[in-house]
Amino acid sequence: MKGFTLVELLAIIILLAIIALIATPTIDNIIDASIESANHRSIEGYADAVRNEYYNQQTDGGIPVIDDAFLANVDTEGNEINCQNVLYSTEYQVILDKCTIADYTEKLYCYADGRHFDCDDSEFLSILQNGGGSSEIPEEPEGNLISTLLSQYNPDNTTGLVQDEANSNIYYYTGTNEEVSNNYLWYGGHHWRVVEFDTDANTLLLISQQPLTSISPASAGWESEEAYNNSYINTWLNEYFYNSLDSSVQNSIVSNTFNVGIYTDTDEITTSQKVGLLDEIQYTRAGGQDSYLDIKDSWWLGNRSSSSSVRYVNGNGRLLSALVSYADGVRAVIKISDITITGGDGTLASNYQVANKATNTNDVQVGEYINVPYSGSDNACGSDNICTFRVVSKDSDSIKVVLNGLLPTESQYGDTTTITTSHTIYTPLNTFANNISSDYRYTGNKTFYIGDYPFVSGTGQNYKDVQDETLSANVGLPTVGEMFSGNDIDLSASSDYWTMNRSNSSDVRFVNYYGILSRNSVSNANGVRAVIYLKSGTSAITFTGGEGTPQSPYVLQ
Repeated sequence: MKGFTLVELLAIIILLAIIALIATPTIDNIIDASIESANHRSIEGYADAVRNEYYNQQTDGGIPVIDDAFLANVDTEGNEINCQNVLYSTEYQVILDKCTIADYTEKLYCYADGRHFDCDDSEFLSILQNGGGSSEIPEEPEGNLISTLLSQYNPDNTTGLVQDEANSNIYYYTGTNEEVSNNYLWYGGHHWRVVEFDTDANTLLLISQQPLTSISPASAGWESEEAYNNSYINTWLNEYFYNSLDSSVQNSIVSNTFNVGIYTDTDEITTSQKVGLLDEIQYTRAGGQDSYLDIKDSWWLGNRSSSSSVRYVNGNGRLLSALVSYADGVRAVIKISDITITGGDGTLASNYQVANKATNTNDVQVGEYINVPYSGSDNACGSDNICTFRVVSKDSDSIKVVLNGLLPTESQYGDTTTITTSHTIYTPLNTFANNISSDYRYTGNKTFYIGDYPFVSGTGQNYKDVQDETLSANVGLPTVGEMFSGNDIDLSASSDYWTMNRSNSSDVRFVNYYGILSRNSVSNANGVRAVIYLKSGTSAITFTGGEGTPQSPYVLQ
Protein backbone atom coordinates (compact mmCIF):
# COMPACT_ATOMS: atom_id res chain seq x y z
CA MET A 1 0.00 0.00 0.00
CA LYS A 2 1.22 3.38 -0.90
CA GLY A 3 1.49 5.81 2.08
CA PHE A 4 1.29 9.60 2.40
CA THR A 5 4.31 11.61 1.57
CA LEU A 6 5.65 14.09 4.14
CA VAL A 7 4.36 16.97 2.04
CA GLU A 8 0.87 15.45 1.94
CA LEU A 9 0.84 14.92 5.72
CA LEU A 10 1.88 18.50 6.34
CA ALA A 11 -0.86 19.71 3.99
CA ILE A 12 -3.48 17.64 5.86
CA ILE A 13 -2.29 18.95 9.27
CA ILE A 14 -2.44 22.54 8.03
CA LEU A 15 -5.92 21.97 6.62
CA LEU A 16 -7.18 20.47 9.90
CA ALA A 17 -5.68 23.40 11.81
CA ILE A 18 -7.50 25.87 9.59
CA ILE A 19 -10.79 23.98 10.06
CA ALA A 20 -10.25 23.91 13.82
CA LEU A 21 -9.50 27.63 13.86
CA ILE A 22 -12.71 28.34 12.02
CA ALA A 23 -14.88 25.91 14.03
CA THR A 24 -13.71 26.68 17.59
CA PRO A 25 -15.42 30.09 17.98
CA THR A 26 -18.63 28.61 16.62
CA ILE A 27 -18.47 25.71 19.08
CA ASP A 28 -17.62 28.12 21.92
CA ASN A 29 -20.56 30.28 20.95
CA ILE A 30 -22.84 27.27 20.95
CA ILE A 31 -21.55 26.22 24.38
CA ASP A 32 -21.83 29.77 25.77
CA ALA A 33 -25.31 30.12 24.33
CA SER A 34 -26.33 26.85 25.95
CA ILE A 35 -24.90 27.95 29.30
CA GLU A 36 -26.54 31.36 29.02
CA SER A 37 -29.85 29.78 28.10
CA ALA A 38 -29.60 27.39 31.04
CA ASN A 39 -28.65 30.22 33.37
CA HIS A 40 -31.50 32.36 32.05
CA ARG A 41 -33.97 29.55 32.63
CA SER A 42 -32.45 29.06 36.09
CA ILE A 43 -32.78 32.76 36.92
CA GLU A 44 -36.33 32.83 35.58
CA GLY A 45 -37.10 29.92 37.87
CA TYR A 46 -35.37 31.82 40.64
CA ALA A 47 -37.65 34.84 40.13
CA ASP A 48 -40.70 32.57 39.83
CA ALA A 49 -39.75 30.95 43.11
CA VAL A 50 -39.72 34.36 44.78
CA ARG A 51 -43.15 35.11 43.40
CA ASN A 52 -44.37 31.72 44.56
CA GLU A 53 -43.04 32.47 48.03
CA TYR A 54 -45.10 35.65 48.04
CA TYR A 55 -48.29 33.85 47.00
CA ASN A 56 -47.65 31.05 49.48
CA GLN A 57 -47.34 33.58 52.27
CA GLN A 58 -50.67 35.03 51.22
CA THR A 59 -52.28 31.58 51.13
CA ASP A 60 -50.78 30.59 54.47
CA GLY A 61 -51.92 33.78 56.14
CA GLY A 62 -48.46 35.28 56.19
CA ILE A 63 -47.99 39.00 56.02
CA PRO A 64 -45.99 40.90 53.41
CA VAL A 65 -43.86 43.69 54.75
CA ILE A 66 -45.23 47.23 54.51
CA ASP A 67 -42.62 49.73 53.49
CA ASP A 68 -43.37 53.27 52.37
CA ALA A 69 -39.82 53.81 51.12
CA PHE A 70 -40.92 52.70 47.65
CA LEU A 71 -43.91 55.01 47.28
CA ALA A 72 -44.09 57.10 44.12
CA ASN A 73 -41.77 55.22 41.77
CA VAL A 74 -41.75 54.34 38.09
CA ASP A 75 -41.19 51.04 36.32
CA THR A 76 -38.78 50.45 33.43
CA GLU A 77 -41.38 51.68 30.92
CA GLY A 78 -41.94 54.94 32.81
CA ASN A 79 -45.32 54.02 34.29
CA GLU A 80 -45.94 55.65 37.65
CA ILE A 81 -46.40 52.96 40.28
CA ASN A 82 -47.29 53.07 43.95
CA CYS A 83 -45.68 50.24 45.89
CA GLN A 84 -46.63 49.51 49.48
CA ASN A 85 -46.50 45.77 50.08
CA VAL A 86 -42.88 44.65 50.04
CA LEU A 87 -41.71 41.08 50.53
CA TYR A 88 -38.09 40.60 51.49
CA SER A 89 -37.29 37.01 50.61
CA THR A 90 -34.72 35.74 53.09
CA GLU A 91 -34.40 32.56 51.04
CA TYR A 92 -33.84 34.24 47.67
CA GLN A 93 -32.35 37.54 48.89
CA VAL A 94 -34.52 39.78 46.74
CA ILE A 95 -37.28 42.32 47.26
CA LEU A 96 -40.70 41.84 45.71
CA ASP A 97 -43.18 44.72 45.60
CA LYS A 98 -46.91 44.55 45.05
CA CYS A 99 -47.53 47.76 43.16
CA THR A 100 -50.52 49.70 41.94
CA ILE A 101 -49.90 51.20 38.50
CA ALA A 102 -51.39 54.49 37.33
CA ASP A 103 -54.43 52.72 35.87
CA TYR A 104 -55.07 51.09 39.29
CA THR A 105 -54.21 47.57 38.20
CA GLU A 106 -52.00 45.59 40.58
CA LYS A 107 -48.80 43.91 39.54
CA LEU A 108 -45.77 42.33 41.17
CA TYR A 109 -42.41 43.97 40.62
CA CYS A 110 -38.91 42.96 41.60
CA TYR A 111 -36.72 45.70 43.11
CA ALA A 112 -32.97 45.94 42.53
CA ASP A 113 -30.34 48.53 41.70
CA GLY A 114 -32.64 51.30 42.94
CA ARG A 115 -35.38 50.54 40.39
CA HIS A 116 -38.45 48.38 39.89
CA PHE A 117 -38.37 45.74 37.15
CA ASP A 118 -40.68 43.15 35.72
CA CYS A 119 -39.41 40.03 37.46
CA ASP A 120 -38.57 38.41 34.10
CA ASP A 121 -36.90 41.54 32.73
CA SER A 122 -33.51 40.59 31.25
CA GLU A 123 -31.71 43.45 33.03
CA PHE A 124 -33.14 42.41 36.40
CA LEU A 125 -32.25 38.76 35.73
CA SER A 126 -28.74 39.84 34.89
CA ILE A 127 -28.49 41.77 38.17
CA LEU A 128 -29.84 38.74 39.99
CA GLN A 129 -27.48 36.38 38.18
CA ASN A 130 -24.50 38.51 39.17
CA GLY A 131 -25.48 38.51 42.84
CA GLY A 132 -26.97 42.01 42.80
CA GLY A 133 -30.17 41.06 44.59
CA SER A 134 -28.87 40.98 48.13
CA SER A 135 -26.70 44.05 47.69
CA GLU A 136 -29.75 46.17 46.91
CA ILE A 137 -31.69 45.44 50.11
CA PRO A 138 -32.02 48.82 51.89
CA GLU A 139 -31.25 49.00 55.61
CA GLU A 140 -31.21 45.19 55.81
CA PRO A 141 -34.85 44.91 56.90
CA GLU A 142 -35.47 42.65 59.87
CA GLY A 143 -38.98 41.89 58.72
CA ASN A 144 -42.53 42.88 59.48
CA LEU A 145 -43.53 43.66 63.04
CA ILE A 146 -46.25 41.05 63.45
CA SER A 147 -43.94 38.19 62.46
CA THR A 148 -41.31 39.52 64.84
CA LEU A 149 -43.81 39.74 67.70
CA LEU A 150 -45.14 36.25 66.99
CA SER A 151 -41.71 34.85 67.79
CA GLN A 152 -42.42 35.81 71.42
CA TYR A 153 -45.47 33.55 71.60
CA ASN A 154 -45.50 30.25 73.44
CA PRO A 155 -48.74 28.25 73.88
CA ASP A 156 -47.84 27.83 77.55
CA ASN A 157 -47.73 31.61 78.13
CA THR A 158 -50.00 32.97 80.86
CA THR A 159 -48.31 36.38 80.78
CA GLY A 160 -46.49 38.24 78.06
CA LEU A 161 -47.89 37.52 74.60
CA VAL A 162 -50.97 35.29 74.78
CA GLN A 163 -53.57 34.13 72.28
CA ASP A 164 -57.18 35.19 72.57
CA GLU A 165 -59.38 32.23 73.49
CA ALA A 166 -62.33 33.45 71.43
CA ASN A 167 -60.37 34.40 68.28
CA SER A 168 -57.19 32.54 67.42
CA ASN A 169 -56.12 35.36 65.08
CA ILE A 170 -55.83 37.79 67.99
CA TYR A 171 -52.74 37.95 70.20
CA TYR A 172 -52.49 40.39 73.10
CA TYR A 173 -50.13 41.33 75.92
CA THR A 174 -50.84 40.87 79.60
CA GLY A 175 -48.69 41.25 82.68
CA THR A 176 -46.32 43.61 84.42
CA ASN A 177 -43.48 45.53 82.79
CA GLU A 178 -41.16 42.72 83.82
CA GLU A 179 -43.44 40.22 82.04
CA VAL A 180 -44.15 42.49 79.06
CA SER A 181 -40.82 44.10 78.24
CA ASN A 182 -40.55 43.75 74.47
CA ASN A 183 -43.56 45.50 72.89
CA TYR A 184 -42.18 49.06 72.70
CA LEU A 185 -42.37 50.80 69.30
CA TRP A 186 -41.00 54.18 68.23
CA TYR A 187 -43.15 55.21 65.29
CA GLY A 188 -44.11 58.52 63.73
CA GLY A 189 -42.51 60.65 66.44
CA HIS A 190 -44.25 58.83 69.28
CA HIS A 191 -43.49 56.15 71.80
CA TRP A 192 -46.07 53.33 71.63
CA ARG A 193 -46.86 50.03 73.31
CA VAL A 194 -48.36 47.22 71.22
CA VAL A 195 -51.60 46.16 72.93
CA GLU A 196 -52.66 43.43 70.50
CA PHE A 197 -52.39 42.35 66.87
CA ASP A 198 -54.55 40.45 64.39
CA THR A 199 -52.78 37.96 62.09
CA ASP A 200 -55.82 37.73 59.79
CA ALA A 201 -56.33 41.46 59.26
CA ASN A 202 -52.57 42.15 59.56
CA THR A 203 -53.15 45.03 61.97
CA LEU A 204 -51.72 46.14 65.31
CA LEU A 205 -53.40 48.10 68.10
CA LEU A 206 -51.09 50.67 69.73
CA ILE A 207 -51.39 53.00 72.71
CA SER A 208 -49.12 55.97 73.35
CA GLN A 209 -46.73 55.27 76.20
CA GLN A 210 -47.31 58.71 77.75
CA PRO A 211 -50.27 61.04 78.03
CA LEU A 212 -49.89 63.54 75.21
CA THR A 213 -52.07 66.26 76.69
CA SER A 214 -54.37 66.88 79.68
CA ILE A 215 -57.93 68.07 79.03
CA SER A 216 -61.47 67.54 80.26
CA PRO A 217 -63.17 64.96 78.04
CA ALA A 218 -66.64 66.34 77.30
CA SER A 219 -69.42 68.62 78.46
CA ALA A 220 -71.14 65.55 79.96
CA GLY A 221 -70.76 61.78 80.09
CA TRP A 222 -71.59 60.56 76.57
CA GLU A 223 -74.77 58.47 76.30
CA SER A 224 -74.82 58.08 72.52
CA GLU A 225 -72.37 57.64 69.66
CA GLU A 226 -73.10 61.17 68.47
CA ALA A 227 -72.34 62.59 71.90
CA TYR A 228 -68.99 60.80 72.02
CA ASN A 229 -68.12 61.82 68.46
CA ASN A 230 -68.75 65.45 69.39
CA SER A 231 -66.82 65.23 72.67
CA TYR A 232 -63.77 67.39 73.26
CA ILE A 233 -61.52 64.40 73.68
CA ASN A 234 -62.59 62.77 70.41
CA THR A 235 -62.12 66.08 68.58
CA TRP A 236 -58.65 66.45 70.06
CA LEU A 237 -57.67 62.92 69.03
CA ASN A 238 -59.07 62.94 65.49
CA GLU A 239 -58.41 66.56 64.57
CA TYR A 240 -55.53 67.98 66.59
CA PHE A 241 -53.51 64.80 67.15
CA TYR A 242 -54.27 63.01 63.86
CA ASN A 243 -53.50 66.10 61.79
CA SER A 244 -50.15 66.46 63.55
CA LEU A 245 -48.99 63.09 62.25
CA ASP A 246 -46.80 62.63 59.19
CA SER A 247 -48.77 61.54 56.11
CA SER A 248 -46.90 58.23 56.00
CA VAL A 249 -48.21 57.46 59.50
CA GLN A 250 -51.72 58.67 58.67
CA ASN A 251 -51.75 56.32 55.67
CA SER A 252 -50.93 53.35 57.89
CA ILE A 253 -53.80 54.02 60.32
CA VAL A 254 -56.97 52.05 59.65
CA SER A 255 -60.38 52.94 61.05
CA ASN A 256 -61.13 51.03 64.21
CA THR A 257 -64.25 50.28 66.24
CA PHE A 258 -63.87 51.71 69.74
CA ASN A 259 -66.10 50.65 72.63
CA VAL A 260 -67.29 53.83 74.33
CA GLY A 261 -70.30 52.54 76.22
CA ILE A 262 -70.86 52.57 79.96
CA TYR A 263 -68.06 50.80 81.85
CA THR A 264 -70.30 47.88 82.87
CA ASP A 265 -71.16 47.26 79.19
CA THR A 266 -68.35 48.78 77.16
CA ASP A 267 -69.76 47.88 73.73
CA GLU A 268 -73.14 49.43 74.57
CA ILE A 269 -71.95 52.26 72.31
CA THR A 270 -69.38 51.82 69.54
CA THR A 271 -67.83 54.32 67.16
CA SER A 272 -65.56 54.01 64.13
CA GLN A 273 -62.60 56.39 64.39
CA LYS A 274 -59.01 56.77 63.27
CA VAL A 275 -57.88 57.54 66.84
CA GLY A 276 -59.61 56.62 70.07
CA LEU A 277 -59.29 55.60 73.71
CA LEU A 278 -58.67 52.30 75.45
CA ASP A 279 -61.74 50.73 77.04
CA GLU A 280 -61.99 49.27 80.53
CA ILE A 281 -62.05 45.64 79.40
CA GLN A 282 -58.81 46.10 77.44
CA TYR A 283 -57.11 47.67 80.44
CA THR A 284 -58.27 44.85 82.72
CA ARG A 285 -57.28 42.18 80.19
CA ALA A 286 -53.75 43.64 80.10
CA GLY A 287 -53.47 43.12 83.85
CA GLY A 288 -54.94 46.36 85.20
CA GLN A 289 -53.14 47.88 88.16
CA ASP A 290 -49.36 47.30 88.05
CA SER A 291 -49.60 46.03 84.46
CA TYR A 292 -47.51 47.38 81.59
CA LEU A 293 -50.37 49.81 80.85
CA ASP A 294 -50.22 51.27 84.36
CA ILE A 295 -47.79 54.17 83.93
CA LYS A 296 -48.44 55.82 87.33
CA ASP A 297 -50.01 58.78 85.57
CA SER A 298 -53.70 59.63 85.42
CA TRP A 299 -55.46 59.11 82.06
CA TRP A 300 -58.95 58.80 80.58
CA LEU A 301 -60.61 55.63 79.30
CA GLY A 302 -63.36 55.60 76.69
CA ASN A 303 -66.23 54.67 78.99
CA ARG A 304 -68.59 56.78 81.05
CA SER A 305 -69.77 55.79 84.51
CA SER A 306 -72.71 58.21 84.63
CA SER A 307 -74.23 61.13 82.77
CA SER A 308 -71.65 63.43 84.36
CA SER A 309 -68.55 61.28 84.84
CA VAL A 310 -66.06 59.21 82.84
CA ARG A 311 -63.83 56.31 83.81
CA TYR A 312 -60.10 56.85 84.17
CA VAL A 313 -56.95 55.17 85.47
CA ASN A 314 -55.52 57.07 88.42
CA GLY A 315 -51.88 57.58 89.36
CA ASN A 316 -51.87 54.31 91.30
CA GLY A 317 -53.27 52.32 88.40
CA ARG A 318 -56.76 51.95 89.84
CA LEU A 319 -59.97 52.18 87.80
CA LEU A 320 -62.09 55.08 89.06
CA SER A 321 -64.65 57.64 87.91
CA ALA A 322 -64.18 61.40 87.65
CA LEU A 323 -66.47 64.29 86.79
CA VAL A 324 -66.00 65.54 83.24
CA SER A 325 -64.85 68.88 84.68
CA TYR A 326 -61.56 67.26 85.70
CA ALA A 327 -58.69 67.32 83.21
CA ASP A 328 -56.68 64.10 83.03
CA GLY A 329 -54.15 62.75 80.57
CA VAL A 330 -55.00 61.58 77.06
CA ARG A 331 -53.29 58.47 75.68
CA ALA A 332 -53.95 58.02 71.96
CA VAL A 333 -54.93 54.58 70.64
CA ILE A 334 -54.54 53.73 66.94
CA LYS A 335 -54.80 50.63 64.79
CA ILE A 336 -52.21 50.39 61.99
CA SER A 337 -51.46 48.07 59.11
CA ASP A 338 -48.42 45.89 59.66
CA ILE A 339 -45.13 47.74 59.19
CA THR A 340 -41.51 46.96 58.38
CA ILE A 341 -39.19 47.38 61.33
CA THR A 342 -35.57 48.25 60.70
CA GLY A 343 -34.06 48.08 64.15
CA GLY A 344 -34.49 47.59 67.87
CA ASP A 345 -35.50 44.61 69.97
CA GLY A 346 -38.75 46.00 71.39
CA THR A 347 -37.34 46.88 74.81
CA LEU A 348 -37.54 50.28 76.50
CA ALA A 349 -33.84 50.86 75.82
CA SER A 350 -34.13 49.75 72.19
CA ASN A 351 -37.64 50.22 70.79
CA TYR A 352 -38.66 48.60 67.54
CA GLN A 353 -38.10 51.32 64.94
CA VAL A 354 -39.14 52.26 61.43
CA ALA A 355 -36.45 53.95 59.33
CA ASN A 356 -37.72 57.45 58.64
CA LYS A 357 -35.10 59.92 59.82
CA ALA A 358 -35.42 63.64 59.14
CA THR A 359 -32.53 65.57 57.63
CA ASN A 360 -33.44 69.03 58.93
CA THR A 361 -36.06 71.01 60.83
CA ASN A 362 -38.26 71.18 57.72
CA ASP A 363 -39.01 67.47 57.61
CA VAL A 364 -38.88 66.69 61.34
CA GLN A 365 -42.01 65.01 62.68
CA VAL A 366 -44.13 66.35 65.53
CA GLY A 367 -43.09 64.45 68.64
CA GLU A 368 -39.46 63.87 67.70
CA TYR A 369 -36.61 64.92 69.97
CA ILE A 370 -33.87 67.46 69.19
CA ASN A 371 -30.72 68.30 71.17
CA VAL A 372 -29.90 72.02 71.23
CA PRO A 373 -26.69 73.60 72.66
CA TYR A 374 -27.15 75.84 75.72
CA SER A 375 -24.67 78.55 76.70
CA GLY A 376 -25.90 79.34 80.21
CA SER A 377 -24.03 78.48 83.43
CA ASP A 378 -27.15 77.78 85.51
CA ASN A 379 -27.13 74.02 84.81
CA ALA A 380 -30.53 74.34 83.13
CA CYS A 381 -29.73 71.47 80.79
CA GLY A 382 -27.18 69.46 82.72
CA SER A 383 -23.41 69.53 82.85
CA ASP A 384 -23.07 68.95 79.10
CA ASN A 385 -25.11 72.12 78.34
CA ILE A 386 -27.29 70.27 75.85
CA CYS A 387 -31.05 70.84 76.11
CA THR A 388 -33.41 68.18 74.79
CA PHE A 389 -36.62 69.49 73.22
CA ARG A 390 -39.66 67.76 71.80
CA VAL A 391 -41.45 69.08 68.70
CA VAL A 392 -44.93 70.40 69.51
CA SER A 393 -46.04 71.78 66.14
CA LYS A 394 -44.75 73.18 62.84
CA ASP A 395 -45.46 76.25 60.74
CA SER A 396 -43.97 77.82 57.61
CA ASP A 397 -40.82 79.27 59.17
CA SER A 398 -40.36 77.59 62.55
CA ILE A 399 -41.04 74.57 64.69
CA LYS A 400 -42.44 74.89 68.19
CA VAL A 401 -40.56 72.82 70.78
CA VAL A 402 -41.04 72.17 74.49
CA LEU A 403 -38.20 71.49 76.90
CA ASN A 404 -38.22 67.84 77.86
CA GLY A 405 -37.71 68.69 81.51
CA LEU A 406 -37.98 71.63 83.87
CA LEU A 407 -35.70 74.58 84.59
CA PRO A 408 -33.55 74.22 87.74
CA THR A 409 -35.64 76.50 89.97
CA GLU A 410 -39.37 76.95 90.50
CA SER A 411 -40.98 80.34 89.99
CA GLN A 412 -44.02 82.31 91.00
CA TYR A 413 -46.39 83.17 88.17
CA GLY A 414 -46.89 86.87 88.76
CA ASP A 415 -49.32 89.36 90.22
CA THR A 416 -52.32 88.46 88.04
CA THR A 417 -53.63 85.38 86.29
CA THR A 418 -53.51 87.01 82.85
CA ILE A 419 -49.95 86.38 81.78
CA THR A 420 -47.79 89.10 80.15
CA THR A 421 -44.09 89.21 79.29
CA SER A 422 -43.65 91.36 82.43
CA HIS A 423 -44.79 88.57 84.73
CA THR A 424 -42.39 87.04 87.27
CA ILE A 425 -42.47 83.78 85.31
CA TYR A 426 -40.86 85.53 82.33
CA THR A 427 -37.62 86.25 84.20
CA PRO A 428 -36.41 82.60 84.06
CA LEU A 429 -38.03 82.11 80.63
CA ASN A 430 -36.17 85.04 79.04
CA THR A 431 -32.88 84.03 80.67
CA PHE A 432 -33.27 80.53 79.31
CA ALA A 433 -34.24 81.62 75.80
CA ASN A 434 -31.35 84.09 75.57
CA ASN A 435 -28.92 81.25 76.27
CA ILE A 436 -30.09 79.46 73.12
CA SER A 437 -28.08 80.79 70.19
CA SER A 438 -29.90 82.76 67.49
CA ASP A 439 -28.21 80.38 65.07
CA TYR A 440 -30.87 77.90 66.14
CA ARG A 441 -33.65 79.87 67.80
CA TYR A 442 -36.32 81.73 65.88
CA THR A 443 -36.09 85.15 67.52
CA GLY A 444 -39.28 86.74 66.20
CA ASN A 445 -42.50 86.72 68.20
CA LYS A 446 -45.11 84.00 67.86
CA THR A 447 -48.67 83.65 69.13
CA PHE A 448 -49.35 81.92 72.45
CA TYR A 449 -52.94 81.17 73.47
CA ILE A 450 -53.58 82.48 77.00
CA GLY A 451 -57.38 82.26 77.33
CA ASP A 452 -59.35 80.81 80.27
CA TYR A 453 -59.64 77.12 80.96
CA PRO A 454 -62.05 77.31 83.91
CA PHE A 455 -63.01 74.60 86.36
CA VAL A 456 -66.78 74.32 86.78
CA SER A 457 -67.75 71.26 88.80
CA GLY A 458 -69.68 68.78 86.67
CA THR A 459 -69.18 70.59 83.36
CA GLY A 460 -66.31 69.92 80.97
CA GLN A 461 -64.44 72.64 79.13
CA ASN A 462 -63.48 72.75 75.45
CA TYR A 463 -59.69 73.00 75.02
CA LYS A 464 -60.25 75.32 72.05
CA ASP A 465 -61.68 77.99 74.37
CA VAL A 466 -58.17 79.09 75.38
CA GLN A 467 -57.63 80.44 71.87
CA ASP A 468 -59.77 83.54 72.42
CA GLU A 469 -56.86 85.48 74.00
CA THR A 470 -53.31 85.64 72.73
CA LEU A 471 -49.86 86.82 73.75
CA SER A 472 -47.09 87.68 71.30
CA ALA A 473 -43.70 86.44 72.54
CA ASN A 474 -40.66 84.38 71.51
CA VAL A 475 -40.72 82.11 74.57
CA GLY A 476 -43.52 80.84 76.74
CA LEU A 477 -45.08 77.91 78.58
CA PRO A 478 -47.17 74.92 77.46
CA THR A 479 -50.73 75.76 76.43
CA VAL A 480 -53.79 73.78 77.55
CA GLY A 481 -54.74 71.32 74.80
CA GLU A 482 -51.33 71.57 73.20
CA MET A 483 -49.28 68.47 72.52
CA PHE A 484 -47.12 67.45 75.49
CA SER A 485 -48.76 69.78 77.96
CA GLY A 486 -49.58 66.45 79.56
CA ASN A 487 -46.95 64.48 81.44
CA ASP A 488 -44.48 63.00 78.94
CA ILE A 489 -41.54 63.47 81.31
CA ASP A 490 -40.74 61.77 84.60
CA LEU A 491 -41.74 64.08 87.45
CA SER A 492 -41.28 63.75 91.18
CA ALA A 493 -44.00 64.58 93.68
CA SER A 494 -42.80 68.20 93.84
CA SER A 495 -42.35 68.72 90.09
CA ASP A 496 -45.52 70.50 88.99
CA TYR A 497 -45.27 73.03 86.16
CA TRP A 498 -47.21 76.09 85.00
CA THR A 499 -49.17 76.49 81.75
CA MET A 500 -50.08 79.72 79.91
CA ASN A 501 -53.74 79.58 80.98
CA ARG A 502 -55.68 80.75 83.99
CA SER A 503 -58.57 78.89 85.59
CA ASN A 504 -60.22 81.93 87.18
CA SER A 505 -59.32 85.37 88.51
CA SER A 506 -57.03 83.95 91.22
CA ASP A 507 -55.82 80.56 89.91
CA VAL A 508 -53.66 79.41 87.02
CA ARG A 509 -53.63 75.98 85.43
CA PHE A 510 -50.63 73.74 86.05
CA VAL A 511 -49.76 70.10 85.35
CA ASN A 512 -49.07 68.01 88.44
CA TYR A 513 -46.82 65.00 88.74
CA TYR A 514 -49.67 62.63 87.83
CA GLY A 515 -50.22 64.50 84.55
CA ILE A 516 -53.47 66.04 85.81
CA LEU A 517 -54.30 69.60 84.82
CA SER A 518 -54.97 71.29 88.15
CA ARG A 519 -55.14 74.86 89.59
CA ASN A 520 -52.88 76.95 91.78
CA SER A 521 -52.65 80.52 93.04
CA VAL A 522 -50.32 82.89 91.18
CA SER A 523 -48.43 83.47 94.42
CA ASN A 524 -47.34 79.84 94.65
CA ALA A 525 -44.17 78.57 93.03
CA ASN A 526 -44.26 75.80 90.42
CA GLY A 527 -41.84 74.34 87.91
CA VAL A 528 -41.06 76.05 84.62
CA ARG A 529 -41.15 74.11 81.37
CA ALA A 530 -39.98 76.41 78.59
CA VAL A 531 -41.43 76.52 75.09
CA ILE A 532 -39.43 78.15 72.26
CA TYR A 533 -39.29 78.12 68.45
CA LEU A 534 -36.46 76.81 66.28
CA LYS A 535 -35.71 77.99 62.76
CA SER A 536 -37.30 76.18 59.85
CA GLY A 537 -38.51 77.02 56.33
CA THR A 538 -35.84 78.81 54.30
CA SER A 539 -33.66 78.95 57.45
CA ALA A 540 -33.97 75.26 58.19
CA ILE A 541 -31.28 73.76 60.43
CA THR A 542 -29.58 70.59 59.23
CA PHE A 543 -29.29 67.52 61.43
CA THR A 544 -25.84 65.98 61.57
CA GLY A 545 -26.76 62.94 63.64
CA GLY A 546 -29.30 61.25 65.84
CA GLU A 547 -32.55 59.48 65.05
CA GLY A 548 -35.11 61.76 66.69
CA THR A 549 -35.84 59.28 69.47
CA PRO A 550 -35.62 59.82 73.25
CA GLN A 551 -32.50 57.66 73.30
CA SER A 552 -30.94 59.39 70.26
CA PRO A 553 -32.27 62.94 69.66
CA TYR A 554 -31.37 64.75 66.46
CA VAL A 555 -28.13 66.75 66.61
CA LEU A 556 -28.11 70.23 65.10
CA GLN A 557 -25.38 71.30 62.69
